[in-house]
Amino acid sequence: MSSYIKTTYEYSKLRKNYGRQPLFQAVPAQMLDSINPSNEHQNEYILRNPVHRAVQAVLPISENEMNTPLLETREQGINHLEGGWPKEVQPSNEEHTLRHRRRVMRDESYCETILRLAPSMMHYIDQNNAIEMYQIYFDNMQHLKSKETYSIRVANVFRDIHQRPISCVKFTNENSPKLAVAYCYKTSMPNPALNKVNSCYIWDIHKQTEPVFTIYPEYPCWQLACSPIKPDLLLLGLENGIVNLFDIRQSNRAISASYTHNSHRESITSLRFIHSRTHTDFFSGSSDGQCLWWDLRKLSAPLDQLPISIKIPPNEEPNLSNAEGISFLEYDDGLPTKFLCGTESGLVINVNRLGRSHSEKLISYWQAHNGPVQAVQRSACTFRIFLTCGDYTVRIWSEEIRTAPIIVTNPYRYLVTDACWAPMRYSSYMSICAGGFFYFWDMLRKYKEPVNQLKLSDHVLTKMAPQNEGKLVAAGDSYGSLFLVQLSENMAVPGIKDRLLMQQTYERETRREHILDNRVKEIRLKLRNEEQQALEDTAESILDDEERYHIAEEEYFRIVQEEIKKLDSFPDQLPDV
Repeated sequence: MSSYIKTTYEYSKLRKNYGRQPLFQAVPAQMLDSINPSNEHQNEYILRNPVHRAVQAVLPISENEMNTPLLETREQGINHLEGGWPKEVQPSNEEHTLRHRRRVMRDESYCETILRLAPSMMHYIDQNNAIEMYQIYFDNMQHLKSKETYSIRVANVFRDIHQRPISCVKFTNENSPKLAVAYCYKTSMPNPALNKVNSCYIWDIHKQTEPVFTIYPEYPCWQLACSPIKPDLLLLGLENGIVNLFDIRQSNRAISASYTHNSHRESITSLRFIHSRTHTDFFSGSSDGQCLWWDLRKLSAPLDQLPISIKIPPNEEPNLSNAEGISFLEYDDGLPTKFLCGTESGLVINVNRLGRSHSEKLISYWQAHNGPVQAVQRSACTFRIFLTCGDYTVRIWSEEIRTAPIIVTNPYRYLVTDACWAPMRYSSYMSICAGGFFYFWDMLRKYKEPVNQLKLSDHVLTKMAPQNEGKLVAAGDSYGSLFLVQLSENMAVPGIKDRLLMQQTYERETRREHILDNRVKEIRLKLRNEEQQALEDTAESILDDEERYHIAEEEYFRIVQEEIKKLDSFPDQLPDV
């Protein structure tokens, strides 16, 4: 047993530093102040007898217990939407509703229906006017200045257990949309060591624990597309260039696939459904430089083929050897025969499928970016305006100007990986970058900087897709995480004059670019004329020098001949040698 050691610490202090010693003792109470009652208040005092009121300093408290019947309550809301529209018409899209109204008003029964409903409608209008339904009760209140607040928050996160990069994400076309997500490592050459798992998931936006369905393609999936009328049908564009069709009602394996010798030679980079009566037509693009048109009911061979050969000599035929690799395809139902094609060399090509010759099909092109075009999308405000992203910028173009974009953002710090318009708000677009940031832009509020931004991930954000209603946006990163971003109400709902103001903005910027373009042409023409004039002056000066040389040469030989004749005439005067 170890010995016990006592540790002590001594502290010393002088007695004079302690202060005076306190001495406590009992003393009688002393009257410090006395306030006499008021005589006026005494005269007003009335004695009550008896008194039926008790006065206490605290409230009386009692405790009792009882058993009451259990009442179950629940909260339930009603989502009221504008009805009366067919399924293919989007009520929030003015172009769709206007087109549908015109089609209905041409019907013969339209006038009869209006005449039949007019009396009852007038009766209800008279009733509303009688009860003053539209009376303004708070007109005299002071109006407060409205303050716009933009809010972005992450509503949910869906994670892949294999931590694969997200190659494509889409919302399904149904009342309660789901998220169809493809995962793979995009490499120029197939790498089985990276893409060991080829599964793709379908997520419920309200359930993040596990996917609701899993599909298994044979090869890694680069692109996918959802059917516009049948949400159970999915198209997958694979790494080896073939197209697979999946029906999640039947199996998690492909029910139909294209043949290798009739498909693309490289990985499929874009896959889009096109407008048709049967809703079974779609087209695909690949790095091999060709667009193929397909029909879901017959994937054995494509319906049509178009090589994207834009910069070729006049005597050379368009083929895959001189075609531009496709990085993105854009299609809008409002222009059923036209689409935009983004290439790996930074070009954006305007294509008309119904052109007779190859030059008529590839109408025009723009040198958009230094590198592959990551995204192209037409504006919902007007079809002649489209948005592109690539390298470190997002640019907005007009089909009337081919030399330069009408609106350019400041360069990003990181590479821009994807961008798209806000579905419902005509003045806004969204973008993501390799730094993991999500940006929301509104051109009616700020031109050179986003109105709000949020860092979603520490990894590279690869793809994003907005919901049709515009309140939800899905963005995926290179680590297999899919972020469901929720936007505030003022970021999803358009203003009353947003469409008109944006059309005026586009017209102003287009006019400005026209003026600048004409000015540049004038300067170039002036420089060309000055160079040509300088060349002519130089040629004249060269001719003048040659003439003087010939004159001097002739004069020299003339003088020499005269001297020789003189010597021949007087031989005696020759000097002795």
